[in-house]
Amino acid sequence: MRKAVLGIAAAATVLAAWFAPDDDGVVVTPAAATPREAPASALAAAEAPAAAPTVDLHIHARVSDEELGDAFAKQSWGGQAAPSAPLKPAEARAAAPQAEAASGPPPLPFQYLGRYSDDGNTAYFFQVDGQNVIARPGEKINDSYRLERVSDGTLHVLYLPLNQPQTLVVGDTN
Repeated sequence: MRKAVLGIAAAATVLAAWFAPDDDGVVVTPAAATPREAPASALAAAEAPAAAPTVDLHIHARVSDEELGDAFAKQSWGGQAAPSAPLKPAEARAAAPQAEAASGPPPLPFQYLGRYSDDGNTAYFFQVDGQNVIARPGEKINDSYRLERVSDGTLHVLYLPLNQPQTLVVGDTN
């Protein structure tokens, strides 16, 4: 495909060079149009004014945002009841910690990669959102988690928004 495009481009360049003006600056102009006599039926049609098509425009009053609804609302095809009215931003922020506390902390959003020990000072490597993070006991892994302590191949992590502990078993260390 690329060779065909290059071939067409090369042919167009050759043709443009072939038909280019001479060094004298003479440019070939298109032939002049010669007048012809039009048939009588064409003259009669040209003299009659053409009727412009008509278009009926119907202008409606603007619909309020409440009447439009939410185009991105979750849809249900199973005949279930429609969800309740959406929460206002202030209500949503107030309801979020309550719902989170009822369900407990979310699953750990990071992956354990390994550890490194040097003179009894051990650092633990994690991957969070595609980035590598190094943490020692007492340090934050990200904004929501802190590595509390390590014992018997288990990392003890604290979920900071709810102050709830979580554990991650990584196995015995050699």
